[in-house]
Amino acid sequence: MGRKPDIAVRERILQEAEHVMHLKGFNAASMEEIAKACGMAKANLFHHYGSKTDLALAVLDFKIADFNSRKVEPLCAESAPEQAVADMFDQAADFFEGNGCKAGCFVGNIALEMSDRDEVFRERVGLFFGRWAAGMAACLERSKASGYFRPTLDSTAAAEAIVALYEGASMLAKCRRDAKIFKRVGTIARSMLEQHKVVDQEG
Repeated sequence: MGRKPDIAVRERILQEAEHVMHLKGFNAASMEEIAKACGMAKANLFHHYGSKTDLALAVLDFKIADFNSRKVEPLCAESAPEQAVADMFDQAADFFEGNGCKAGCFVGNIALEMSDRDEVFRERVGLFFGRWAAGMAACLERSKASGYFRPTLDSTAAAEAIVALYEGASMLAKCRRDAKIFKRVGTIARSMLEQHKVVDQEG
């Protein structure tokens, strides 16, 4: 009886913790604020996560699964991977436009704030970006094996470049308050893949 509600509560905690840490940063966010956002006492929050560090690392793991479902799986399902990549940047443009280009990328923020201060955070953020890039590379490699892309496509380098362009666009959009940066950068990401596309696929 206790298990199902526990999973639901933990997911709510992770979502609220991400929101608070996203807006304030890891160091400035407090467990008290997170507990309040969750509608629970701080003691109950500590029952689920023994420290703010444990909670933040759990949020990063949660984001790995979330990014896989929202950014990697659509790429694998799309018959035109370059379009899926362009869509990813367009969706980011809409999201950033909706929040006034504030906060930036949660994982990118944590990477900048904590990678030189805490080795565990650096490794977990590295795992996040590594899995995101590896998932995209696997999708691109399958498209290459099917004959959609030429053998000239370096799937790993292309995936890493797409992640780098996305994170760089997040930082620029945040500091310049310009969500259209995602659309401009997304065009470059798309063209990077298109140059390796086998011509006249449709005819």
